[in-house]
Amino acid sequence: MNSSYNKEVELKERFNQFITEKITGLNADYYSRLSIEEFEDIKTALKDIHNIITYKTTIRFIEWLSERFLYVKENNQLYFEQVLRTKPNDNGYDLVVSGEVKIIAEIKCNKPINNGYKFGSAQKKGLIKDITGLLEGKSKVKSIDPKAAFKFLVIYDFGDYTLSAVHHLIKNLNADLKEKVTIYDGQPFIKDKVYIVLIK
Repeated sequence: MNSSYNKEVELKERFNQFITEKITGLNADYYSRLSIEEFEDIKTALKDIHNIITYKTTIRFIEWLSERFLYVKENNQLYFEQVLRTKPNDNGYDLVVSGEVKIIAEIKCNKPINNGYKFGSAQKKGLIKDITGLLEGKSKVKSIDPKAAFKFLVIYDFGDYTLSAVHHLIKNLNADLKEKVTIYDGQPFIKDKVYIVLIK
């Protein structure tokens, strides 16, 4: 057993460094100031981080769509409001555009595991479920026919390894899905494909 290792010292240093660098800019011992109950409050607040990242990515995706679809640009305030009104995990699509143009989108903020170049098995399973839902529809969504809509799987871009993980995902899809999924690279949109868009 390594007698020089001290768990509390390591946890304290990592916590204080994070708070100093990311939040306050002031070097202090935040760790020692907090009670267990206050750490629990922080833990509870951090559960919403995923929803915050998803929300911000969805807003950026609406801006991305506005540059490519005039209808979305003309009605983007409507779609911003839709995102504001949608509760996390409501079992629908993360974004639905209906009217002159029909678009459905799922937004994912999965960081490849261990900063690696592929998604973990649970992440991959979730992404495949979303791709299938975009192609075939969802039982709780009756307002839009997926066959009549442009389909997007939007993934937050954590850097080069995100693109590599997406390539790895597509390469390992079953043959039926593989031909229906592509990374968007400026090509014309067609309705029988799911376009993967990386958003920063």
